Amino acid sequence: MSASLALDQVDLRVRLGDVELAHPLLDASGTFDVLEYARRFEGDYYAAFPYAAYVPKTVTAEARTGNPAPRVTETPAGMINAIGLENPGIAAWIAGFGAWARLERPVIVSVGGNSPEHYAAVVRALEAHLAAAPAGSCPDIRGYELNVSCPNVSSGLQIGADPAASAAVVGAVRPLTRRLLLTKLTPNVSDVTAVARAVVAAGSDGVSLVNTFKAMALDRETLRPFLGNRTGGLCGPAIKPIALRMVADVAEALPDVPVVGMGGVMTGLDALEFIACGATAVAVGAANFTAFEAPRRILDELRAELAARGLRTPAAARGLALRA
Repeated sequence: MSASLALDQVDLRVRLGDVELAHPLLDASGTFDVLEYARRFEGDYYAAFPYAAYVPKTVTAEARTGNPAPRVTETPAGMINAIGLENPGIAAWIAGFGAWARLERPVIVSVGGNSPEHYAAVVRALEAHLAAAPAGSCPDIRGYELNVSCPNVSSGLQIGADPAASAAVVGAVRPLTRRLLLTKLTPNVSDVTAVARAVVAAGSDGVSLVNTFKAMALDRETLRPFLGNRTGGLCGPAIKPIALRMVADVAEALPDVPVVGMGGVMTGLDALEFIACGATAVAVGAANFTAFEAPRRILDELRAELAARGLRTPAAARGLALRA
């Protein structure tokens, strides 16, 4: 290990495709509401936003009411959620831009749907709006994350588990935009690299992984499924070892493709481990539910972990776990 560095000697900037980020941390879609955080913050939260880019909750072509309650439950070392992609639909979502257009970070829009045409409808509507909107009236939308991996929507799981179906979604969207295009992969497959190869071949600039693992919790009194949807997605520290392995598998299979790693990131060391497994950027999910200060704490810890190891940039750590 190299001699340690002073904190100010660490440069956290990374490039995710053609998007330059101030540091490697993003929020995982659906876990962080910028409007809610701004309401609770004393000062200008849009200027003090802790993540390098904002990934809002997944939006679909039409409004969705989501799954029946209860939707969330804690588990040992994690939580299971079954929200079901509740959202107002792309038209209403665009109409709400004025509330957070001042955000001083890039935005990567999470897009969901039941078919390639549904994904394309969202991107087409947003691209048309951005082309016609007055300057300063919209957030700085720099890319899309195609969520083919949500385990709470049966058709979403079918798309994400099928390399050809996942590639078809990318193929429908790629001609509609020149912005960064990521595809969020499900871990609920036997070979995640097969899906990763397929979406990259279809035009995805990079991949995000892993989304949650399909899981179940029982009511301890009735011994019946606790969640209204019966099953949901497991996230949190419990899934981190499997997520690290899957990120490493994809990074080795596609060494030139940007990877956003996620799954149980609670500390700066957790984030560094994903980078060591080949991730360019790291998304934080469950930790956002633990404390308002979690994003900034994890970022400070990441800087300290790099400095302690004499690593001046995240790129110096990237892939360390994959080298002989």
